[in-house]
Amino acid sequence: ICLFQKFFHMDRQGLILHGQETADGRQQEQFQNAVWQVLEAVMFENWLRFYFISEKPDAPAGPDGETPLFLAVPDKGMERIKELYPHLLPLAEDMNGREVDFETSRRAVCTFVLDHLDGKSMPKDMAATIFESATFQIQMQLFNAWVQMHEDQLDQGFLEFGAWRKLFAQWRETSGGRELADRLAMAGQSAGARGGDTVH
Repeated sequence: ICLFQKFFHMDRQGLILHGQETADGRQQEQFQNAVWQVLEAVMFENWLRFYFISEKPDAPAGPDGETPLFLAVPDKGMERIKELYPHLLPLAEDMNGREVDFETSRRAVCTFVLDHLDGKSMPKDMAATIFESATFQIQMQLFNAWVQMHEDQLDQGFLEFGAWRKLFAQWRETSGGRELADRLAMAGQSAGARGGDTVH
């Protein structure tokens, strides 16, 4: 279910999934809400890593010779998350104090979605549909692009996760954000027509 990568695999089934699975307005709204919930979890995990990554000087070096990175959210930070984003607290609790790399991050998001969203705030088994959908893939790529484009701004000072959500939503409505979304959608359609290539 949780095989999403930095760049997502686009196939014809995923591209037409939205039309098949959202035959009426209610289903469409339900699908879009579920996409946002999963995307929010991915964004929150990125936010945690962006501001709370730390090195442990006494930790042994990894196979690559690099010192492992750990997520270190202070107690006050966890209290703030509990106050402002209680629905996301389990994800922070699961990751805090642990070594962080791409695989552990991916697994933490997948576990959170399956344990706390699927069958609760969204219909059971919808998570698999979301992870595989072109809609989610495009939004993920948009978010990755936004972080890369605004990294200096985001790094100037600590921003609450709510600010990240607001800034990303505002950027998606700009001409640049809409243009990139259109390009990603067109690239996905081309990949689907070719039989499913990876979109970069």
